[in-house]
Amino acid sequence: MILPHLLRPARGGSAAVVITFALLLTIADHAGLMGIPLALILVSWLFKYAYILFDHAAWGIHEPPALDIQMLNPADEQRPLGQLAILGLIYGTVKLVEVWLGSAVAVSLATVAALLLPASVAVLGLERNVFKALYPPALVHMVQALGVTYLVVLAVIAIYIAGIAFLLPRISFLPLELAIALFAILSIFSMLGGVLYERRHELGIDTRHSPERSADLERREELRRDEALVAEAYGLVRVGSHTKAWAVLQDCLAAHGRSVENYHWLCERVASWTDPRYVTRLTEEYLDKLLALREDGRALDVVADRLERDPSFRPKTAAATLRIAHCAARGGGRPRIARALLADFAERFEGDPAVAAAKALAGELVR
Repeated sequence: MILPHLLRPARGGSAAVVITFALLLTIADHAGLMGIPLALILVSWLFKYAYILFDHAAWGIHEPPALDIQMLNPADEQRPLGQLAILGLIYGTVKLVEVWLGSAVAVSLATVAALLLPASVAVLGLERNVFKALYPPALVHMVQALGVTYLVVLAVIAIYIAGIAFLLPRISFLPLELAIALFAILSIFSMLGGVLYERRHELGIDTRHSPERSADLERREELRRDEALVAEAYGLVRVGSHTKAWAVLQDCLAAHGRSVENYHWLCERVASWTDPRYVTRLTEEYLDKLLALREDGRALDVVADRLERDPSFRPKTAAATLRIAHCAARGGGRPRIARALLADFAERFEGDPAVAAAKALAGELVR
């Protein structure tokens, strides 16, 4: 779950940022005092990009963003400056506590602040509010929402710190040292955004890319296409092209595997058409589908609804009519519907072997 977020800075625009900034910081280091302004600018830009990477991860965007000039606008991204102010305030508070209450209390406070710092970064990243990023209840809520994942975040950060402390003294090539450190910083920001995305339901985050959003967009697109097909079919009905109209409706059903949900939706759409043959034929097919799935109760509900709108409606076959009548009379508690279906059964299905059973059932309803 976390690994893809950790590795996000290794590709695309983030990888380019790591390489470019490592080289530029190397130049700044070699320039001595003259390179300090360049180093400060690069560090500022780095953390601006880190928060933008955080946003992309929290929104569910898998690909890292490419660095562009708008991202470097000092008026457009203030979160790094806010985080710097938070760190300065923490440092000052710890020093004051050390003077007033002693080293032990100061160390305890510094430890708590360090453990809550990732939560502060996450709150600042989401809310863009320095005060909320300092507000203890907001930090505690973030930790509780992330649960065990927050412990994993702390463990990963500790591993990064230990790994960098182990590797850097053993590497004598400055650009590589800087690249490792830059990657670790961006990886941590990507991880923080990523774990927020993974816990988006608990935190109530409105993501831009997620399985739920993708499924919702797909459903909307399908609905738009289906509405267009129904409108096309109705246009064909109005000009008397019934064969083509029925073919369009069948295409709409086939696109959804002739599911019962699509039959239900389509019957509702054509119920208001001036030609009742379409809703009648679709309902007949719908009932056959439901009965094949042994959803007799739902089939009874469909027939009850159609009879309310059109008292002359009947299921297409003798078997379907008798089966639904049985359901209405014995299990569905709707004897009135059973009597309506059986009233003209013998005339509609003259000579059918089911006529005798229908008469027997009708006789039971009379008693």
